[in-house]
Amino acid sequence: MGLEASIVVPVHNEATLLERNTRVLVKYLSGVLQAYEVILVENGSLDQTFTLARSVAGALNYVRVLEIAEPSLGDALKLGVAEARYDKVVYFPMDLSADLGFIPLSVERLDEFDVIVGSKRMMPGLDRRPFHRRLLSRGFHGLVRGLFRTEFTDTTCVKAFRRDRILPVFGEVPSSTVFETEMLLAAQRGGLRIKELPVEVNGGRPSRQPLGVKVRSKLRDAVSLRVDVLAFWFGGLTLLSGLVMLGYLSLEKVQSGQPGFLNPYSFLLAMLLVVSGFQIVIFGLQASLLLQVRRIVEVNRPYLSQGDDPEEE
Repeated sequence: MGLEASIVVPVHNEATLLERNTRVLVKYLSGVLQAYEVILVENGSLDQTFTLARSVAGALNYVRVLEIAEPSLGDALKLGVAEARYDKVVYFPMDLSADLGFIPLSVERLDEFDVIVGSKRMMPGLDRRPFHRRLLSRGFHGLVRGLFRTEFTDTTCVKAFRRDRILPVFGEVPSSTVFETEMLLAAQRGGLRIKELPVEVNGGRPSRQPLGVKVRSKLRDAVSLRVDVLAFWFGGLTLLSGLVMLGYLSLEKVQSGQPGFLNPYSFLLAMLLVVSGFQIVIFGLQASLLLQVRRIVEVNRPYLSQGDDPEEE
Protein backbone atom coordinates (compact mmCIF):
# COMPACT_ATOMS: atom_id res chain seq x y z
CA MET A 1 0.00 0.00 0.00
CA GLY A 2 3.04 2.30 0.23
CA LEU A 3 2.33 3.19 3.85
CA GLU A 4 5.34 4.28 5.89
CA ALA A 5 5.35 5.50 9.49
CA SER A 6 7.25 5.83 12.74
CA ILE A 7 5.41 4.46 15.78
CA VAL A 8 6.33 6.30 18.98
CA VAL A 9 5.65 4.34 22.17
CA PRO A 10 6.39 6.11 25.48
CA VAL A 11 7.34 3.55 28.15
CA HIS A 12 7.42 4.15 31.90
CA ASN A 13 7.77 1.21 34.29
CA GLU A 14 6.64 -1.23 31.58
CA ALA A 15 8.89 -4.20 32.39
CA THR A 16 5.99 -6.64 32.61
CA LEU A 17 4.50 -5.72 29.22
CA LEU A 18 7.35 -4.43 27.13
CA GLU A 19 8.78 -7.49 25.40
CA ARG A 20 5.49 -9.28 24.71
CA ASN A 21 3.61 -6.20 23.48
CA THR A 22 6.51 -4.90 21.39
CA ARG A 23 6.62 -8.23 19.57
CA VAL A 24 2.84 -8.12 19.03
CA LEU A 25 3.12 -4.57 17.67
CA VAL A 26 6.02 -5.38 15.34
CA LYS A 27 4.26 -8.47 13.97
CA TYR A 28 1.14 -6.42 13.26
CA LEU A 29 3.05 -3.56 11.62
CA SER A 30 4.94 -5.92 9.32
CA GLY A 31 1.61 -6.95 7.82
CA VAL A 32 0.01 -3.52 7.34
CA LEU A 33 2.87 -1.07 6.60
CA GLN A 34 5.40 -1.16 3.81
CA ALA A 35 8.07 0.49 5.98
CA TYR A 36 8.08 1.33 9.65
CA GLU A 37 10.08 1.80 12.82
CA VAL A 38 9.08 1.46 16.46
CA ILE A 39 10.60 4.04 18.81
CA LEU A 40 10.44 3.09 22.47
CA VAL A 41 10.92 6.24 24.55
CA GLU A 42 11.80 5.26 28.10
CA ASN A 43 11.06 8.07 30.55
CA GLY A 44 12.11 7.91 34.17
CA SER A 45 11.36 4.24 34.84
CA LEU A 46 12.28 2.76 38.21
CA ASP A 47 12.22 -0.88 37.08
CA GLN A 48 14.11 -2.74 34.35
CA THR A 49 12.23 -1.08 31.49
CA PHE A 50 15.26 0.52 29.85
CA THR A 51 17.37 -2.64 30.03
CA LEU A 52 14.55 -4.74 28.57
CA ALA A 53 13.90 -2.15 25.88
CA ARG A 54 17.53 -2.29 24.77
CA SER A 55 17.36 -6.08 24.71
CA VAL A 56 14.19 -6.06 22.61
CA ALA A 57 15.66 -3.49 20.22
CA GLY A 58 18.68 -5.74 19.79
CA ALA A 59 16.49 -8.73 18.96
CA LEU A 60 13.95 -7.09 16.64
CA ASN A 61 14.54 -5.24 13.42
CA TYR A 62 13.42 -1.62 13.16
CA VAL A 63 13.01 -1.13 16.89
CA ARG A 64 15.11 1.47 18.67
CA VAL A 65 15.23 3.02 22.11
CA LEU A 66 15.45 6.61 23.30
CA GLU A 67 15.69 7.72 26.92
CA ILE A 68 14.86 10.78 28.98
CA ALA A 69 15.74 11.18 32.63
CA GLU A 70 12.36 12.20 34.06
CA PRO A 71 8.89 10.63 33.75
CA SER A 72 7.05 12.81 31.25
CA LEU A 73 4.64 11.79 28.50
CA GLY A 74 4.99 15.20 26.87
CA ASP A 75 8.79 15.08 26.72
CA ALA A 76 8.68 11.46 25.54
CA LEU A 77 6.39 12.36 22.63
CA LYS A 78 8.45 15.42 21.74
CA LEU A 79 11.67 13.43 21.62
CA GLY A 80 10.14 10.47 19.76
CA VAL A 81 8.56 12.64 17.08
CA ALA A 82 11.69 14.77 16.71
CA GLU A 83 13.84 11.65 16.19
CA ALA A 84 11.38 9.88 13.86
CA ARG A 85 12.67 8.88 10.44
CA TYR A 86 9.35 9.06 8.65
CA ASP A 87 7.14 12.08 8.14
CA LYS A 88 4.07 10.22 9.38
CA VAL A 89 4.22 9.46 13.11
CA VAL A 90 1.74 7.54 15.26
CA TYR A 91 1.62 7.75 19.05
CA PHE A 92 0.48 4.47 20.60
CA PRO A 93 0.44 3.21 24.21
CA MET A 94 2.54 0.27 25.37
CA ASP A 95 -0.46 -1.58 26.80
CA LEU A 96 -1.98 -1.75 23.28
CA SER A 97 -5.37 -0.92 24.79
CA ALA A 98 -6.50 0.90 21.63
CA ASP A 99 -7.49 -0.90 18.42
CA LEU A 100 -4.33 -1.51 16.38
CA GLY A 101 -6.35 -0.84 13.24
CA PHE A 102 -6.01 2.87 14.04
CA ILE A 103 -2.40 2.75 12.85
CA PRO A 104 -2.80 1.97 9.11
CA LEU A 105 -6.05 3.93 8.91
CA SER A 106 -4.54 7.06 10.45
CA VAL A 107 -1.37 6.80 8.36
CA GLU A 108 -3.51 6.69 5.24
CA ARG A 109 -5.62 9.67 6.35
CA LEU A 110 -2.49 11.74 6.98
CA ASP A 111 -2.36 12.24 3.21
CA GLU A 112 -5.32 14.62 3.72
CA PHE A 113 -4.82 15.89 7.28
CA ASP A 114 -2.00 17.08 9.54
CA VAL A 115 -3.26 15.46 12.76
CA ILE A 116 -5.48 12.42 13.27
CA VAL A 117 -7.07 12.11 16.71
CA GLY A 118 -8.41 8.78 17.92
CA SER A 119 -11.63 9.16 19.91
CA LYS A 120 -13.12 6.56 22.24
CA ARG A 121 -16.05 8.92 22.84
CA MET A 122 -16.99 9.60 19.24
CA MET A 123 -19.49 6.73 19.08
CA PRO A 124 -21.35 4.70 21.74
CA GLY A 125 -19.73 1.48 22.91
CA LEU A 126 -16.14 2.32 21.93
CA ASP A 127 -14.90 2.85 25.47
CA ARG A 128 -14.82 -0.60 27.11
CA ARG A 129 -12.91 0.41 30.22
CA PRO A 130 -14.36 0.11 33.75
CA PHE A 131 -17.28 2.40 34.59
CA HIS A 132 -15.35 4.72 36.93
CA ARG A 133 -12.72 5.42 34.26
CA ARG A 134 -15.39 6.11 31.65
CA LEU A 135 -17.12 8.46 34.07
CA LEU A 136 -13.93 10.39 34.84
CA SER A 137 -13.13 10.60 31.13
CA ARG A 138 -16.59 12.03 30.42
CA GLY A 139 -16.13 14.62 33.16
CA PHE A 140 -12.65 15.65 32.02
CA HIS A 141 -13.57 16.04 28.38
CA GLY A 142 -16.74 17.88 29.30
CA LEU A 143 -14.57 20.30 31.25
CA VAL A 144 -12.21 20.70 28.29
CA ARG A 145 -15.08 21.43 25.91
CA GLY A 146 -16.54 23.96 28.33
CA LEU A 147 -13.33 25.77 29.24
CA PHE A 148 -11.78 25.91 25.79
CA ARG A 149 -14.87 26.03 23.54
CA THR A 150 -13.60 23.15 21.43
CA GLU A 151 -15.45 20.38 19.58
CA PHE A 152 -12.88 17.66 20.34
CA THR A 153 -14.66 14.65 21.83
CA ASP A 154 -11.43 13.07 23.12
CA THR A 155 -7.96 14.55 23.62
CA THR A 156 -6.24 11.73 25.53
CA CYS A 157 -6.33 8.80 23.11
CA VAL A 158 -4.04 7.62 20.29
CA LYS A 159 -2.91 10.15 17.70
CA ALA A 160 -1.06 10.45 14.41
CA PHE A 161 0.85 13.45 13.04
CA ARG A 162 2.60 14.86 10.04
CA ARG A 163 5.99 15.34 11.63
CA ASP A 164 6.92 18.58 9.85
CA ARG A 165 3.59 20.17 10.80
CA ILE A 166 3.41 19.13 14.45
CA LEU A 167 7.00 19.82 15.55
CA PRO A 168 6.51 23.63 15.62
CA VAL A 169 3.40 23.08 17.75
CA PHE A 170 5.33 20.82 20.14
CA GLY A 171 7.83 23.63 20.53
CA GLU A 172 5.09 25.91 21.91
CA VAL A 173 3.52 23.53 24.44
CA PRO A 174 4.90 22.73 27.92
CA SER A 175 4.96 19.11 29.08
CA SER A 176 2.23 19.24 31.73
CA THR A 177 -0.20 16.48 32.72
CA VAL A 178 -2.59 17.84 30.07
CA PHE A 179 0.05 18.01 27.33
CA GLU A 180 -2.08 16.10 24.81
CA THR A 181 -5.03 18.44 25.31
CA GLU A 182 -2.94 21.61 25.19
CA MET A 183 -1.11 20.36 22.11
CA LEU A 184 -4.35 19.73 20.20
CA LEU A 185 -5.69 23.15 21.15
CA ALA A 186 -2.46 24.77 19.96
CA ALA A 187 -2.63 22.79 16.70
CA GLN A 188 -6.21 23.96 16.20
CA ARG A 189 -5.25 27.60 16.82
CA GLY A 190 -2.36 27.17 14.38
CA GLY A 191 -4.70 26.17 11.58
CA LEU A 192 -3.59 22.55 11.25
CA ARG A 193 -6.01 20.18 9.53
CA ILE A 194 -7.31 17.87 12.25
CA LYS A 195 -9.56 14.84 11.89
CA GLU A 196 -11.12 12.69 14.61
CA LEU A 197 -11.57 8.96 14.02
CA PRO A 198 -13.53 6.55 16.24
CA VAL A 199 -11.30 4.07 18.09
CA GLU A 200 -12.30 1.16 20.30
CA VAL A 201 -10.45 1.08 23.60
CA ASN A 202 -10.44 -2.03 25.79
CA GLY A 203 -10.16 -2.20 29.56
CA GLY A 204 -6.42 -2.68 29.58
CA ARG A 205 -4.64 -2.59 32.90
CA PRO A 206 -5.75 -0.63 35.97
CA SER A 207 -4.46 2.92 36.30
CA ARG A 208 -0.98 2.86 37.85
CA GLN A 209 -1.55 6.26 39.47
CA PRO A 210 -4.11 6.78 42.26
CA LEU A 211 -7.23 8.19 40.66
CA GLY A 212 -7.47 10.99 43.23
CA VAL A 213 -3.95 12.19 42.39
CA LYS A 214 -4.60 11.88 38.66
CA VAL A 215 -7.87 13.83 38.82
CA ARG A 216 -6.37 16.61 40.95
CA SER A 217 -3.33 17.06 38.71
CA LYS A 218 -5.32 17.11 35.47
CA LEU A 219 -7.96 19.43 36.93
CA ARG A 220 -5.27 21.77 38.25
CA ASP A 221 -3.39 21.93 34.95
CA ALA A 222 -6.53 22.27 32.81
CA VAL A 223 -7.97 25.11 34.90
CA SER A 224 -4.56 26.81 35.14
CA LEU A 225 -4.52 27.15 31.34
CA ARG A 226 -7.68 29.26 31.54
CA VAL A 227 -7.24 30.96 34.90
CA ASP A 228 -6.49 34.28 33.18
CA VAL A 229 -9.65 34.10 31.06
CA LEU A 230 -11.75 32.99 34.05
CA ALA A 231 -10.33 35.88 36.07
CA PHE A 232 -11.13 38.38 33.31
CA TRP A 233 -14.71 37.15 33.04
CA PHE A 234 -15.41 36.90 36.76
CA GLY A 235 -13.55 40.09 37.62
CA GLY A 236 -15.18 41.99 34.78
CA LEU A 237 -18.67 40.89 35.81
CA THR A 238 -17.96 41.76 39.45
CA LEU A 239 -16.60 45.19 38.50
CA LEU A 240 -19.53 45.87 36.19
CA SER A 241 -22.04 44.83 38.88
CA GLY A 242 -20.44 47.24 41.34
CA LEU A 243 -20.45 50.12 38.85
CA VAL A 244 -24.09 49.50 37.98
CA MET A 245 -25.02 49.47 41.67
CA LEU A 246 -23.07 52.69 42.25
CA GLY A 247 -24.85 54.31 39.34
CA TYR A 248 -28.24 53.29 40.68
CA LEU A 249 -27.43 54.52 44.21
CA SER A 250 -26.13 57.82 42.86
CA LEU A 251 -29.27 58.33 40.79
CA GLU A 252 -31.41 57.50 43.83
CA LYS A 253 -29.44 60.01 45.92
CA VAL A 254 -29.91 62.79 43.33
CA GLN A 255 -33.64 62.14 43.06
CA SER A 256 -34.11 62.16 46.85
CA GLY A 257 -32.21 65.40 47.32
CA GLN A 258 -30.59 64.11 50.49
CA PRO A 259 -26.89 64.76 51.21
CA GLY A 260 -25.97 61.10 51.73
CA PHE A 261 -26.81 57.73 50.26
CA LEU A 262 -30.17 56.35 51.37
CA ASN A 263 -28.62 52.97 52.13
CA PRO A 264 -24.96 53.27 53.18
CA TYR A 265 -24.58 49.47 53.39
CA SER A 266 -25.53 49.17 49.72
CA PHE A 267 -22.93 51.79 48.93
CA LEU A 268 -20.28 49.84 50.84
CA LEU A 269 -21.28 46.64 49.00
CA ALA A 270 -21.05 48.42 45.64
CA MET A 271 -17.58 49.74 46.49
CA LEU A 272 -16.53 46.26 47.63
CA LEU A 273 -17.67 44.82 44.28
CA VAL A 274 -15.78 47.50 42.33
CA VAL A 275 -12.53 47.03 44.27
CA SER A 276 -12.77 43.22 44.22
CA GLY A 277 -13.55 43.14 40.50
CA PHE A 278 -10.61 45.40 39.74
CA GLN A 279 -8.28 43.22 41.82
CA ILE A 280 -9.47 40.05 40.08
CA VAL A 281 -8.88 41.61 36.65
CA ILE A 282 -5.36 42.57 37.73
CA PHE A 283 -4.86 38.99 38.90
CA GLY A 284 -5.95 37.82 35.43
CA LEU A 285 -3.32 40.03 33.82
CA GLN A 286 -0.67 38.63 36.17
CA ALA A 287 -1.84 35.08 35.47
CA SER A 288 -1.59 35.69 31.72
CA LEU A 289 1.99 36.89 32.17
CA LEU A 290 2.85 33.89 34.36
CA LEU A 291 1.40 31.49 31.76
CA GLN A 292 3.65 33.02 29.11
CA VAL A 293 6.67 32.65 31.42
CA ARG A 294 5.65 29.04 32.11
CA ARG A 295 5.58 28.25 28.41
CA ILE A 296 9.02 29.77 27.87
CA VAL A 297 10.60 28.01 30.87
CA GLU A 298 9.02 24.56 30.42
CA VAL A 299 9.33 24.41 26.64
CA ASN A 300 13.05 25.07 26.91
CA ARG A 301 13.53 22.65 29.81
CA PRO A 302 16.43 20.35 28.82
CA TYR A 303 16.11 16.58 28.96
CA LEU A 304 18.65 13.78 28.65
CA SER A 305 18.31 11.63 25.56
CA GLN A 306 20.23 8.79 24.05
CA GLY A 307 19.33 6.19 21.50
CA ASP A 308 20.48 3.40 19.25
CA ASP A 309 19.86 2.68 15.62
CA PRO A 310 17.60 -0.15 14.48
CA GLU A 311 19.15 -3.18 12.86
CA GLU A 312 18.97 -3.54 9.11
CA GLU A 313 17.50 -6.66 7.57
